[in-house]
Amino acid sequence: MVTFSVIIANESASVDVLSFMNHEAKVKKASLPLPPVLEGKLADFRRRVWLVKLLEGLLAAVFGLLLSYALVFSLDRFMETPVWLRFALLALGTIGLGLVLPLKWHRWVWKQRRLEDAARLLRRTFPRLGDQLLGIVELARAEDAAGRSERLVQAAMAQAAESVKDADFSQAVPEDRHRAWGLAAGGVAVLAVGAFFLVPEAAWNAAARWLTPWREVERYTFAKVEPLPQKVVVPYAEPFELSANLAPDTKWKPGSGKIRIDEQPPVQVPVADERYAFTLPPQKEDAGMKLSVGDVRKNIRVLPTPRPEMKSLAAELTLPAYLEYATRPVIEARSGSITLLDEAQAVFRLTTSRPLAAAKMNGVSQPVENDQIVSKPTPAASLSQLEFAWVDVDGLTAKSPLKLKIQVVSDQAPGVIARRDTQEQVFLDTEVVTFDIDATDDFGVKRVGIEWRPIDESHPAAKSGKGEKIASAGAPEMKSLTARATFSAVKEGVGPQSLEIRAWAEDYKPGRERSYSPGFVIHLLSKDEHAIWMTDQFGKWLQAARETYEQEQRLHEGNRELRDLTETELDRPENRRRVALQAVAEEANRDRLDALNQVGRKLIEQAARNDSFDAARLETWAKMLRQLKDIAGNKM
Repeated sequence: MVTFSVIIANESASVDVLSFMNHEAKVKKASLPLPPVLEGKLADFRRRVWLVKLLEGLLAAVFGLLLSYALVFSLDRFMETPVWLRFALLALGTIGLGLVLPLKWHRWVWKQRRLEDAARLLRRTFPRLGDQLLGIVELARAEDAAGRSERLVQAAMAQAAESVKDADFSQAVPEDRHRAWGLAAGGVAVLAVGAFFLVPEAAWNAAARWLTPWREVERYTFAKVEPLPQKVVVPYAEPFELSANLAPDTKWKPGSGKIRIDEQPPVQVPVADERYAFTLPPQKEDAGMKLSVGDVRKNIRVLPTPRPEMKSLAAELTLPAYLEYATRPVIEARSGSITLLDEAQAVFRLTTSRPLAAAKMNGVSQPVENDQIVSKPTPAASLSQLEFAWVDVDGLTAKSPLKLKIQVVSDQAPGVIARRDTQEQVFLDTEVVTFDIDATDDFGVKRVGIEWRPIDESHPAAKSGKGEKIASAGAPEMKSLTARATFSAVKEGVGPQSLEIRAWAEDYKPGRERSYSPGFVIHLLSKDEHAIWMTDQFGKWLQAARETYEQEQRLHEGNRELRDLTETELDRPENRRRVALQAVAEEANRDRLDALNQVGRKLIEQAARNDSFDAARLETWAKMLRQLKDIAGNKM
């Protein structure tokens, strides 16, 4: 320590001299130089203040930067330090350089650039000496020096210079903390350098993440796993699996890994073959999943989603050219099977509930259009079973592949049915016989018609008894056709004879024989032959009518006998049986009489078509028919 006894002893005299000079001075310009010793001492003290304070600011800035980096390095060892936190740490670390150091310079350099400022700082530690030196500096720098005795001023300066020439002002620097900041910065620097020396990869990685927090710099970990997605789409309400595989360059192989979904209990599994295979519980809502493997920390979003299911499946067919189709038929697959024409080519379209990323048919990749699998054209004859598998844009698959059975069939012959309104078989050769034809085919009915041929090839008119006619034409895509065909012997040039008539149908398959309906036998008669046949039929009808009438008479007599019996006699078993038999016989005879009436009416209608019958004969037959109807309706 420096002793200032001389300075203190002379303080009173110096103050009196200065006061006297100030009171007596008159205004004039003065420029007295300070003694070199005094000026040098104050300048040295000012430089000391500058150096110490700037060094304090610099060391504080270095400490802040290094501490900021050390915090990022430390946090990265335990967690994925978020971007905002790295930004905040970098901002706090750069405050020393960006704010503290400029403030230090402004306060301790810019504001302390004059000797007067140095004297004021010195006054904090040595109040009276500081005041004396400040007074001398101000007196020497004073612009208003009128009446001042320069000799006295110089004497005061010399006295002050003599007083401080051996003084040490280094301890007067205010709040001298550069050593403490130096130790703090040095300690943190040792830690940082040690990190770069011991774990250089982790240190450089932390430096990159610290200096550029806005960049996506992956955190360095001693345990390394293969890249994992930021979100996983899992089947809705189904257990799911997630695997974390250790990377080949991992430096640490932890014995176990752990996953926790939100607040659910964690799932921990041991490592096996450098792989952590997690089986996780079903999820129904979106959740956050945290993976921990050693110092690896991954946040993964879990999105439960229903599996992509099939909505429809159809085959679009390209049919063989002979079928003459202008369109491509589409066949829906139902109940897991579908029937295809062996000569066709099929394009299968499977529509799912969500857009697809990839699909396979029987293990072969197929084109995908949004939510559809569109297979390549495939010959139907080469198919027996198809297996479809697909993956949607979220990576989900169907619960199991879809299997479709293929039944391959050949082009079937058309089916044809012919009907007639009546069962009559005998016709005049001038009458028109009509047939209703229904034809069906699996792809298209080309045309339908009828053909006729003689039953007795030896008949004189047999040569004219063979022929055919087209009833209606179809179309390539007309799978069913209904038509009415007519046959007139006179119009077709067929003589009276017995014929077999049947309907036929054709489809578009080249070389295929016609399909035929069951045949109808008709007998064509001339007018004279028809009259003879009608007379014979009426004779048989009259015989049957007579027998029916006689039976009715017998039944009538039996009824009269039963009416004459008393109640007691009717109650006997044999009479009750007789009554029952009588009732059955009455019912049977009535039915026979009704049938005779219907046959008789048809005979008269048929006879009326032959103009060779005279009116009197028809009237007689009609009268007989009316009598039978009267018996059946009123008298039985």
